[in-house]
Amino acid sequence: MSSIRYQEMTAPPPGIGDRDAVAARIDPLRRVTLKFSLILEDDGDLEALRYARRAMIREERTTGLEWDEPSMEQPLISEAEIRWSVLVSQVGWCREKISELVARANRASEELRRLSE
Repeated sequence: MSSIRYQEMTAPPPGIGDRDAVAARIDPLRRVTLKFSLILEDDGDLEALRYARRAMIREERTTGLEWDEPSMEQPLISEAEIRWSVLVSQVGWCREKISELVARANRASEELRRLSE
């Protein structure tokens, strides 16, 4: 079982009804704050998350980012959550990157546990 888990808690922007939600998706310059709650089993998991993020940032700097691709330098990460303010057009990309971040962090956490045994 994964020791690091997350769940998206992003709420729609205030004042946006069902009809206006379509307009929000069409406006590529509109910003949204993605929120993900984190469930960590121990302090080592937070360090594994930070390690995975640093690795992803190094990769971005080495290979470069695609046009309009959000950087892993942008999200704010704490023990309880990840917050990432992005353009609406970048939301899908960001969700993929958070998923990859957590997967890498879980692998790093498992490796650290295995090495400490």
